[in-house]
Amino acid sequence: MRKELLWAGIIGIIFGLAIGFGAWRVRNKTNPNLGATPEPTSSSAMGTTKIALDKPENLRVYTQSPVGVTGLTKSLNWVIVSSEAGDYITSATDNGSFSLDVDLEAGINPIQATSINADGSTASQKVLVVYSSSFLPDTSSDSEASSASEIESSVALKLSQSENPAKAYVGTVTDIAESTIQIRSTESQIEQISALGEDLAVVDTKGTSNKTVKLTDIAIGDFIVAMGYVDDNDVLGAKRILISDALNESKLDISLYKVGSVDKKSFDAVSVANSETSIIT
Repeated sequence: MRKELLWAGIIGIIFGLAIGFGAWRVRNKTNPNLGATPEPTSSSAMGTTKIALDKPENLRVYTQSPVGVTGLTKSLNWVIVSSEAGDYITSATDNGSFSLDVDLEAGINPIQATSINADGSTASQKVLVVYSSSFLPDTSSDSEASSASEIESSVALKLSQSENPAKAYVGTVTDIAESTIQIRSTESQIEQISALGEDLAVVDTKGTSNKTVKLTDIAIGDFIVAMGYVDDNDVLGAKRILISDALNESKLDISLYKVGSVDKKSFDAVSVANSETSIIT
């Protein structure tokens, strides 16, 4: 009796596996890519010139300089990264990745990365980052680790900061109500800033010198840079606010040329993209 039950069980398992294998074959015929591990899109398959920045993040607050700039573009393209501190050049690797370090200046730093193909076609991406060596990272999330070792405390703090990095809201003040400031961002979005906390610092950076001022010195129409941490309601809890000059739109243009005749103060340059000749002084 047991032998018959054993054979019945084995036959049932084989029958079930056969049905499962048949179903798997049917699914693979209708969708041959089903179950295959997806591969990242190679930059060499992009066709026309494109560029995608991975770092730095837009409107991220950095307390140290330089900052790493990384991204992806077409294989072996030249990549020019321009910031307030200068211009940097590198070339993409065979898989299209690129990486370099860029110096930052205090305050707002527009960073533009431009990829240049051999045919002269270009693609650019811009981000705004804020550099402040005086910005103090939030340590409130580290209260539980204060009684542990310094190493555990440091790890807990870094983990918290990686999960919720410091961000900046940049724009023109449109409304002030008690401890809340409303701005219109550089992308024409309405954003809310919470100006609570005894550790909030407000600095007027307009002109040639910086001076610490009061929160009440901020007025409607001022251009400000608020640094802090964004909550679940997209409200930024400010730790430091800069009253700044308005941000000027960058009109940087980068092109690939071939040099023609050269004299002491200028040279002729032929555009690789459209064959037009320009005089560069």
